[in-house]
Amino acid sequence: MKNILSTLLFLVISNFAFSQNNTDLLGEWYSSKEDIVITIFEVNETISAKITWMNSPNNEDGIPKTDFLNPDESLRDRSIMGMLMMYDLTYIAGNIWDNGSLYIAEKGKIYSGMMRLRNKNTLSIRGYIGFSFFERYSSNWTRVLDRDKFTKETVGKENLLGQLRQDLMDVIKLMENVSLKPAEEILQTIEKENLLIKLQLDLNKVIKKIDKLKKAE
Repeated sequence: MKNILSTLLFLVISNFAFSQNNTDLLGEWYSSKEDIVITIFEVNETISAKITWMNSPNNEDGIPKTDFLNPDESLRDRSIMGMLMMYDLTYIAGNIWDNGSLYIAEKGKIYSGMMRLRNKNTLSIRGYIGFSFFERYSSNWTRVLDRDKFTKETVGKENLLGQLRQDLMDVIKLMENVSLKPAEEILQTIEKENLLIKLQLDLNKVIKKIDKLKKAE
């Protein structure tokens, strides 16, 4: 009877310790190397992480970045924002989670994934092949304590950059349309359509947005 009680007590303590260890990882983490935020969460006593914030979520055309290097062609159109970056990690011992998978979209590669919690607000993530000393990826992450830093300011800046790109494209298209015409026709077009005024207004928009971006830095 005493042995049974001891065994039950051991299982309860073990389960409690496991949940506490997993709980230490949960939440949002930021990497200055990747310039992204991941959210770590628990799935059936394993650890997963997905991308929940990116400093540059769009490409040069203002379109959300996609997983175009994925070896699975059916996944190449999916958005990187919200994508699962790590999954199936299990608690090993001490401050280490291992035996999971890590996907790096920039390389289109899947590695074995490992996490090491260095302290309550610092996390190390590694990707390796076969054995952990065959490292292929490493990065350090800090716990997000100020969520506002990754919302209003950055989203506003990203929107402003998108608007600036569009304004510049409008100016370029206007100049291209005019430059392809003969000199006399250009003068007539400018006088008839007030293109100088339109060009001035478009350039003023661009200058104002550039000033806003400088102040945001």
